[in-house]
Amino acid sequence: MLLFVFTAMGVFSLGRKEKMNDSKNSPILDLETIDKVQQSDAADENIIKIIGRIIIYGNEPHTYAGIIDENGIEYAVYPPSKEEELRKLEGHLIEFTVILLDKPQGYGGLFLRGGSVTPVKWELLR
Repeated sequence: MLLFVFTAMGVFSLGRKEKMNDSKNSPILDLETIDKVQQSDAADENIIKIIGRIIIYGNEPHTYAGIIDENGIEYAVYPPSKEEELRKLEGHLIEFTVILLDKPQGYGGLFLRGGSVTPVKWELLR
């Protein structure tokens, strides 16, 4: 019985994670601060054009969309809202205008080595 009690105590974290995720500990940002951060990021962006296809990688429930260009370079699509829009276009040849992000973003950014991109606009070629 004593073994069971010690095992059960080790399984539960005793509330430490809840204390760390408490909303009281998170910083409060006003809209003006967020706009300034987004504007400063906009000045550092690299806008490029990619001709390629949308490919869905992974298995459910861990799927993510990526762009594979004509040279075989794979790019992760970020943010997830753009990823959802592009899933419908899987397999079509598309010309993308994208922002190449400095750091890998999202789940796909962990696996696709071409980098993470945010699609700005796209046009179906075939």
